[in-house]
Amino acid sequence: ACLASIPVSDGLEQLGADGLYREILRDETVLRLKELGKISDGEGFLERTFLSPASFRATDVIISWMKDAGLTTWVDQMGNIHGRFEPSNSTDKALLIGSHMDTVIDAGMYDGALGIICAISALKVLRVTGKLQRLTRPVEVIAFSDEEGVRFQTTFLGSAAVAGILPESILQVSDKSGTTVQEALRLNSFEASAAALGQVKYSPESVGSYVEVHLEQGPVLEALRYPLGVVKGIAGQTRLKLQSWW
Repeated sequence: ACLASIPVSDGLEQLGADGLYREILRDETVLRLKELGKISDGEGFLERTFLSPASFRATDVIISWMKDAGLTTWVDQMGNIHGRFEPSNSTDKALLIGSHMDTVIDAGMYDGALGIICAISALKVLRVTGKLQRLTRPVEVIAFSDEEGVRFQTTFLGSAAVAGILPESILQVSDKSGTTVQEALRLNSFEASAAALGQVKYSPESVGSYVEVHLEQGPVLEALRYPLGVVKGIAGQTRLKLQSWW
């Protein structure tokens, strides 16, 4: 089942005889979804929150998959995992692909993970077929460290940092144990300063587009028997905390 051991030179002979590369895009993707779905802080259910022990175990696994796809990897100062292919002498804007690696409590294994693993699988096929080196535009997969906001009740820490819209004040937000975002980052060897947050930000001029594969969290596509849909709009979130004076 392990396809990582197949040499690139043998890829065309052993894989994708029908041109669909099901061995990677289907079979290995499903195996990886199941593997990531077992990396949990909970016993008997999936829970993987921002900077938890399970999140770091997942980080190691995701980095290994990115390297298997031929990508250069690093983890930024907000714990986001990056895997990038950079063509020689390219000045084009990058295509970013990805999703979040954290989960809600008692989560499904496809939420977030599907977008990360599908992106890695697609680039692995390009590596196996020798087409990765032909790309003229940088392509980068990002596994965002936090979207769900379970630990600090503040959503989108990972992607907001990349977008450059994460306020410095977020560092002082506390979890239920009283640990702040800043303390949690420093306990895990991150710098956790305003300057470090600035380093995570991507210049809009450097990014051409962003694509995310996500499972449908509703019945529409299933009811219509459509295998795929393109999102034209998305629900926005506003969270308010009301305090009674009575």
